Amino acid sequence: MLQVLGLGKSYGSNAVLRDVSLDLQQGETLCLLGPSGCGKTTLLRIIAGLETPDAGELLFQGRDLLKVPVHERNFGLMFQEYALFPHMNVAQNVSFGLRMRRHDRPEARMAEILSLVGLEDMAERDVHSLSGGEQQRVALARSLAPGPALLMLDEPLASLDAGLRERLLPELRRIFRDLKQSVIAVTHDQQEANAIADRIAVMNAGRIEQIDTPQTLYARPRTAFVASFLGLGNLVSGDWLEQQTGVRRAEKLLLLHPAGMRLLDTAENRGITLTGILEECIYEGERWRLAVRVADQRLGFRLPLGEGPPPEPGAGVRLGLDARWVLPMSDGQGSGPV
Repeated sequence: MLQVLGLGKSYGSNAVLRDVSLDLQQGETLCLLGPSGCGKTTLLRIIAGLETPDAGELLFQGRDLLKVPVHERNFGLMFQEYALFPHMNVAQNVSFGLRMRRHDRPEARMAEILSLVGLEDMAERDVHSLSGGEQQRVALARSLAPGPALLMLDEPLASLDAGLRERLLPELRRIFRDLKQSVIAVTHDQQEANAIADRIAVMNAGRIEQIDTPQTLYARPRTAFVASFLGLGNLVSGDWLEQQTGVRRAEKLLLLHPAGMRLLDTAENRGITLTGILEECIYEGERWRLAVRVADQRLGFRLPLGEGPPPEPGAGVRLGLDARWVLPMSDGQGSGPV
């Protein structure tokens, strides 16, 4: 449906986007995930028509989008600042776009969307009397009401507290699926991206490092940057692994994925074995978060609560590594989607 081909954008000598390419399918939710300054908001603004690229192509349903004015793109936008009209009530805010586009059934459409976002009993409420979560729903309803061909979200939940964000994420996912809505969302929050996205594009320094489903990104990150950004910091050299275990790997850089790590009993000899000192043990409710020092490396992983309490920090421990979770890594110079 949407194709981004080799987009580039610079501000003076600062290259914000470098040869960015991706595609979006009908009804898909794609999250642009990355740290501040990686170019994700600039990419969203170019797709919206609020910025012009220096290079590349942008196609929507086969049409050159760069030649289509903003008001003719039929895209919905929702930003971190909800920008609700303070002099209008909920119903008036939601129906604003319907009136502007002269929808043939504005009242019925407004009622349908208010019900979808759980605000059917608040139509006459003043927006300044609403909670942050309710205002977020009004902004979402206003964006969805005209039936946009593409909905774009820029950090839409960033101003909400963590508990409210966690409750609203499944609702967003349900709404997008019910409407079969095509969505591009920008976020720096991995949990938020995992909760709503069909696929995630991880961005770094103006390029896309990897595009995959949330499950594949976590299980098989392909670059050191992606692994580190997702909190998978057990990066070691092939030489280090050979020195510690005798296992030879041809790759220069490896990820010892925490999903393949476990504490071994004294008598166990399973998989690749490492010996170290337990430095940290933090209780997280359903699991323990452990950090083990092996030579000059600090390796982190989780221990399910049902496996019993770990040793006290300072104790010597043995780690078992499943060879299937010892993953080769690119150094990750942002070479484009992989």
